[in-house]
Amino acid sequence: MSMEKTSARYCVLQSHGVGWEGSCCYTGSIVPLKCVFCISTHKDCIHSMRRHDTKDPETATYERLVFRNASDYHYMKISLIFEGGNIRLNAAHFKQLIISSLRELYGEIGAALPFDVLKFEENTLSAVLRVYSSALVRLWSALTLLGGYQGQPCGVRVVQVTPFLLALSGNSRELKLD
Repeated sequence: MSMEKTSARYCVLQSHGVGWEGSCCYTGSIVPLKCVFCISTHKDCIHSMRRHDTKDPETATYERLVFRNASDYHYMKISLIFEGGNIRLNAAHFKQLIISSLRELYGEIGAALPFDVLKFEENTLSAVLRVYSSALVRLWSALTLLGGYQGQPCGVRVVQVTPFLLALSGNSRELKLD
């Protein structure tokens, strides 16, 4: 028997040589469990478990496969919001503002955190940043604690974060239908 997490609940799995059957922890009934990715039984599923067949089905071994995100970078779509007045920034000043926020929170080590401003719109003060996945939390926390620029109070709104750049191309929340 092994424990398998399905649909945010734990169920006991048993291999009977033919397929997977499970005793649900809520209902207690014996049901064939389905994979949440491909809607197939665990016997046929390649997402969660791989079966190593042997001649004797009772001695079959199972290996759990876990696929992690292999992306090196995360992309952030952010916008800078000022409390009063119109402030004009270019991409270089915007990046320097983020570096100074990193320096204020993490010191010189934080200021050396590698990130890129891929796109900056001066009229809306919004930008797309690329950062290493391992440094995402540090950059996000520095952006959250950013309090001002040249004596003017401001804040950063994180609009979207994703490991895939293509996901930033369209946002259903900003979609305008005719």
